Amino acid sequence: MIKLLSVLKNLSKDDKEFKQRLKNILGFYPDNLALYKQAFRHSSIGTIDEHLQSNERLEFLGDAILGAVVSEYLFKLYPKKDEGFLTQIRSRIVNGQHLYTLSKKFGFDTLLHSNLTKKEKIGSSAYGDVFEAFIGAVFMDKGFEVTKKFVLNRIIKMHLDMSELLQNDTDYKSQLQILMQRKKKKFEYITLKEERIGKEKLYTIQLSVDGVPQAEFEHKSKKVAEQKVAQIALETMK
Repeated sequence: MIKLLSVLKNLSKDDKEFKQRLKNILGFYPDNLALYKQAFRHSSIGTIDEHLQSNERLEFLGDAILGAVVSEYLFKLYPKKDEGFLTQIRSRIVNGQHLYTLSKKFGFDTLLHSNLTKKEKIGSSAYGDVFEAFIGAVFMDKGFEVTKKFVLNRIIKMHLDMSELLQNDTDYKSQLQILMQRKKKKFEYITLKEERIGKEKLYTIQLSVDGVPQAEFEHKSKKVAEQKVAQIALETMK
């Protein structure tokens, strides 16, 4: 307690407010504020130096950690369900739209630092990305077990409606994966083009099945583009 008070005393007013806000979200005080600041720093700001990087690396890490925790949770929750079912439900939990909603609930939209307009933020994957980056920051700051407890207690138990998720079948990537497994076909999402347009990136994604192109779609969010080509392919196959 004495050490914590000493640290808080040396922080600036903004850092004290930021640390308290993080505590309200996490349920505990963070140790490394720099990690959380990085989690909320969008790539549109640019990399000033090695100490002020964007949240892209933390997003990559958080995506993997979140996927692992959710996978274990579903594995134990549904002991008799097959891999296809588990994959589909996991995808509904960690897909871009759901992470966008969670990001807004946690107030991450007000913490995100970027050079994007409000319209650009909504149209991109910025809010979902910052959520994953935040998970990455918690992992780097506190380790896996603390991160796991945070995801289970503060995200899944408080903000997850399993009955609604089971009814909501808009995850086209999972639907396609199940169909391809059933038909024993190989499929691949290929990034045909990745270019920077102003402050954002634009992705052109192609879906191929057994090496044959099925659909292409262009979007500022790679995840949205992949969902869209999966949807187009499913509609074509049906």
